[in-house]
Amino acid sequence: MNARSGRIFRLIGAGRLVGAATSIALSGAAMGCWNDPVGSLAVWSEFLPVAEVRDHLPTLARYEADLYLAVRADDLDDELAAFLTDARAAGVAVRPWLQLPDAGVWVNEDNAEAFAAFALAFLEWAATHGVLVEWLIFDLEPSFSYAEQLRTTSAEGGIGAALDLLTTHRDAERFEAARQALQELVDRLHTSGVRAMGVTLPWTIDDLADGDPDLQDLFDTPLAGIDWDQVSVMVYRPAFSDLLGVPLRPGYVARYAESMAQRFPGRAQVAIGNISTPGLLLPSGYTDPVEVALDVSAARSAGVDNVSLYSLDGMVLAGGTEVWLAAAAAPTVTFSYPDPMAALVRWVFAGLDRSQDTP
Repeated sequence: MNARSGRIFRLIGAGRLVGAATSIALSGAAMGCWNDPVGSLAVWSEFLPVAEVRDHLPTLARYEADLYLAVRADDLDDELAAFLTDARAAGVAVRPWLQLPDAGVWVNEDNAEAFAAFALAFLEWAATHGVLVEWLIFDLEPSFSYAEQLRTTSAEGGIGAALDLLTTHRDAERFEAARQALQELVDRLHTSGVRAMGVTLPWTIDDLADGDPDLQDLFDTPLAGIDWDQVSVMVYRPAFSDLLGVPLRPGYVARYAESMAQRFPGRAQVAIGNISTPGLLLPSGYTDPVEVALDVSAARSAGVDNVSLYSLDGMVLAGGTEVWLAAAAAPTVTFSYPDPMAALVRWVFAGLDRSQDTP
């Protein structure tokens, strides 16, 4: 047992992790079929004011968890500067997660240049306020309005109507321009000593197999061909079970984790969630930390030891920060992950990708 394992066992012994998650970790260890805890842990915070996030810094520090903090243009004030400085002093590394609510919220082909300008403005603001920035996070998703349109179209018109809508967003020239804008931004960040993290949707990973960006183009989300220092895939089982209309098990997490480990060795992360209800598009999520323990075990067994949890907002509503962090930070059970439903979902997206190939 390494030092980190011993520390986590002591935290579990303190008694704040639910019995089910504790049993998973300890029984796995007793049988000898467990992995060490994850090597890196982080928590996303999207809606809590920094004054409230501040209250959770001691817990994040105890679990050596980084904080991925949503930052918008109107957040750039003295309070944020003080928080970022104090978080570092408390032992919590913070990665700003840039968002532009007036331009679609997340990074996509419609706002790549606007995000580039915001990223550079943020760095200038940070330098003026004496804030050290080591990472910036770019969340690659369709614009909020497009995502809502896809959800409504699929619900009312079925898969055929959704596919028709997707094909209207295929624009190779516009997509490539956005990809180039993001690559130029990442180059500038690297010149400044700042690393860039790209966060993506699961089907983007399915799009990488054939070397063309068809699915990325359909969803307006350029990921491939950019020199990301880290790539994270959002495998939110409750959200995607609801979106796809099928029950997804931990094997769903494992299958994508396995692909991430193969495609981004040393740079792969799996984002696990969604916890409770917060999120612009997310349905009700996990209420039992055992689900997070299972997903972390799946990712770890598939070769990824860097995980993040969405979100701090949900943790606060569903038992408190520590119970969820304890579930994620415990030694993980080693298990195989056959999951026919996950295989079927990935086959469907692979088929959609092939359907876009030019004869």
